[in-house]
Amino acid sequence: MTSWAERMHRRAATFGNVVTSCGHPSVPYPRRLEKVKFGVPLDEVCKNDIPGPLLVLILKLNKEAPLKKDVFRAPGHQGNMKKLIHFLQTGRLVNIDNFSVYTIASVLKKFLRKLPGGIFGRTNEQQLFTIVQMNSITQQRDEIYKLISSLPPHTQRLLVLLFGTFRVIATNAERAHTGMTAEALGVSVAPSFFQSCVSDGKTAKMEDVLRYKVATRIMKFLIDNFGTCNLFGRPNYEFYARITGRILKVEDEWIFSFRFPPDNVGRQVSLETEKTWLQYECERWGLKFNLETMSHQEESQSTPALIHVPESLDEAMGTSLGMIPENNLLESCTRLSISLEENGLFKGSSRSSSSSASHHMTLDELRAVNRYAESTKSLSYLPQEEPGPV
Repeated sequence: MTSWAERMHRRAATFGNVVTSCGHPSVPYPRRLEKVKFGVPLDEVCKNDIPGPLLVLILKLNKEAPLKKDVFRAPGHQGNMKKLIHFLQTGRLVNIDNFSVYTIASVLKKFLRKLPGGIFGRTNEQQLFTIVQMNSITQQRDEIYKLISSLPPHTQRLLVLLFGTFRVIATNAERAHTGMTAEALGVSVAPSFFQSCVSDGKTAKMEDVLRYKVATRIMKFLIDNFGTCNLFGRPNYEFYARITGRILKVEDEWIFSFRFPPDNVGRQVSLETEKTWLQYECERWGLKFNLETMSHQEESQSTPALIHVPESLDEAMGTSLGMIPENNLLESCTRLSISLEENGLFKGSSRSSSSSASHHMTLDELRAVNRYAESTKSLSYLPQEEPGPV
């Protein structure tokens, strides 16, 4: 059984082949990709894992579709759809940049629609139709989580990639004026996910119309509640963040970014760690740490100020900036400190305060020091961390 690292290396190599479409002059197709078969069970398509070409299609939609209008609703180019489907089924190298997001979305919908029994399966479809009729949202989430957890791992991963992409598109619908809200996406893709709501004949029955409306409600619910911890499960959210590179914020302020936060790190432990770090940095830079003022402060406007701290007051009074040699300036205690006098977050030590008060620098001298510091890039910056939400 292959390890996770081996699978990721193989997938990375597949990505490179898909997007570059490089050929050899002596052989028309020197390498073959994983085949994406249409009309066969998903277990046969994903023998080892989700095929690389199928992943590339979803990732392209995840990246570009949120800013495109009517994606998954507008049809793709019929000729390009046939060409792309042929490439996927034969495993030929393909440059995915030659196909629009509308063509890719239409091909993806057709792939899902051709799955025997649908991506959920007949039994699970009926169960979803029952779950959506429940009155409690919490109960609906719990039941859907149980249903998704019972599916094969490759099905769970495919679902989290698809609904994560739908969620990104719906989130950007208003800002990008794409018109693809969660409801619009549900109307467009519901027949591809729920085959039981598609009529067998040419004329749709009233029962089929009602089931189609319920299927649209299910799709909208899954898209709207994608950022819920108990819907797709932690491993699937980690997989989504790792594959897409997106930072996913879900309920309870959890943020999925390549790795889920460990359970043993609580909010209080995190605050204590940050407090200890701040105290250490204050001692390091000769500052007094005022925690009471910090607790009442919501936002701080920091102003960088360049301060020269001489070894003695006599040297400060007797030496002008223009007479300081370059090597002495490099060896001096010049540093960039943070001025937060307005809110009293940090207070300078007595030595620094007395030195800065007694050392009078003109504006031109201060500008000269700043220009020299910027040219040498030799200054140290006091680290700043924005306080997290309470």
